[in-house]
Amino acid sequence: MARVFESTIQDIVYNVDVGIGLRLVKSGLYLLTLLSIIVLYTATQFRGLKEAEAMDLAQVGLSVMEQGRFTTKQIRPASMWYLIEHSKSKDPQLREHPDIVNPPVYPLLLAGGFKMFRNAFSLSTAPVRVFPPEQWVVVPLGHLFSILTGLLVFLIARTLFDNRVALLGITLFFLSNTVWATSISGTAFSVVAFWMTAAWYCALIASNRYQAGGRALGWIIATALAGLFCALGFLTRYGSVALLPGIALLLGLSLRKHSGKVLLLFFGVFVLTIAPWLVRNLNVSGGLFGLAPYLALNGADPAVNNLFERTLAQELTTAGVLSQLRPKLMLGLADLYSNQLPTIGDGILVGFFFTTFFYSFARDSVRRLRWCLALGVLVTLPVAALYGQPSYRLLYLFLPFVVIYAVAFFYILLDRMQLRIPILRMGVTGAFLGLGAIPLILTLLPPRTDLPYPPYYPPYITRVSHMLNPDELMCTDMPWATAWYGNRASLLLPATLDEFYEVNDYMRRVSGLYFTTLTRDREYVRTLVTGPYRTWFPILEGRIPSDFPLNKGFQLGNLDQLFLTDRQRW
Repeated sequence: MARVFESTIQDIVYNVDVGIGLRLVKSGLYLLTLLSIIVLYTATQFRGLKEAEAMDLAQVGLSVMEQGRFTTKQIRPASMWYLIEHSKSKDPQLREHPDIVNPPVYPLLLAGGFKMFRNAFSLSTAPVRVFPPEQWVVVPLGHLFSILTGLLVFLIARTLFDNRVALLGITLFFLSNTVWATSISGTAFSVVAFWMTAAWYCALIASNRYQAGGRALGWIIATALAGLFCALGFLTRYGSVALLPGIALLLGLSLRKHSGKVLLLFFGVFVLTIAPWLVRNLNVSGGLFGLAPYLALNGADPAVNNLFERTLAQELTTAGVLSQLRPKLMLGLADLYSNQLPTIGDGILVGFFFTTFFYSFARDSVRRLRWCLALGVLVTLPVAALYGQPSYRLLYLFLPFVVIYAVAFFYILLDRMQLRIPILRMGVTGAFLGLGAIPLILTLLPPRTDLPYPPYYPPYITRVSHMLNPDELMCTDMPWATAWYGNRASLLLPATLDEFYEVNDYMRRVSGLYFTTLTRDREYVRTLVTGPYRTWFPILEGRIPSDFPLNKGFQLGNLDQLFLTDRQRW
């Protein structure tokens, strides 16, 4: 009995020292370090949502949770125009305005999270540091999908190269400031990055199984999964469709004897998956994608960048559309090439990645995937340029592969250095790891990020929003924020005062007008006095027209916000 006990103790000690126990200890320490980074980054960098798109998606998710339908409380004059012109009812549907801008997957995920943490909304009226639904649902959801994407980085790197590339690759991915900044942004990019990385991985698996002579069922399932993940990516962010040509090319080149059938299966699964949503859009708005394709007409000039969305009476001609899109495309491409493309990877990673295009890898699958990624980048650039600043983050979808190829090329250079002393190899590897992590380290150092005010401060937004009844309509220059924090139907400030009167007199009565620093901080002469906001300028100065229906009000903050309503509600 003593010998059995002694043998058991020896086995446990051996496993902890060199066996499976050691691997478990290392894995546990790695996970603990990862969780520490996530907690530290969130605690120091997240003080609330800062992006209009994030708040818009969150309020759509809230509507899905409450009503079970894809409606929105952010009402754009352009979407009213679209529904009047294209829908069967010819009705702007201001009471239950359908969301005809955003795809459905991310709001559905948010709705599920909101339902699990429904009590978080009951805490939102208190002057808390962070809006509870963001703290308990929005940010954790981004972190979850960032971690899942990191796991895919490990699997892809191990499939293409070896374990050391996989381990260093996933480590650099988790030490990327870009990853965690995107994760806490509240936008859908962390989610769509997972779907599209999974699609590339499935296409790579299909290629490898076919090349290895495996059973047809294996690469057929992998191809179908690639189409499914591409569809989920498209239903999370429409712009991810730019990656489809690259993934299709990878499948077509890898399975040449069956390329026709493979591509038919790939696109067939993709179309069948997105078809129900397209039918919904067609029934609701009269178009397959609703207003989303038209958002490219938003101006490139920051002073008027949402003028298309603010315009109720659209007059679109082919010549006019081309005259707007052509300069926007060229300016956007120049900005992307000069300022955005070099920052796909943190630190020096992007330099290593682009250098690999001048190196011939031994394995065909590695070379093939690299050129298919290049096609994806080339298609993504004009799409991002046309849709402006928020869509520039589509380049984030390539970050996992930037990391993988950069690490692989680093190890090629390291092996050619022929450093035979292990500590020297470890030192060079540590220096490479440190250079890749510098942006994250510098971000975590003081000073800390501040509140997203101006213009976003939930207590102010909640205060003015709750002065209106739930069935009343507010007009504001940031309807995404009042819809999310105030849970009130919010009309985006129309382009002119006449269009405001048209909505108020003939469509739905407006009970409140909320101006923030988004308008009041604009250029005085070029934008407010003589520019696109000139009809609103007298009201901003306090010179309210005698026939204006909203003539009671007060200022908030340091006199930088103005709220007007039809009667004294305070």
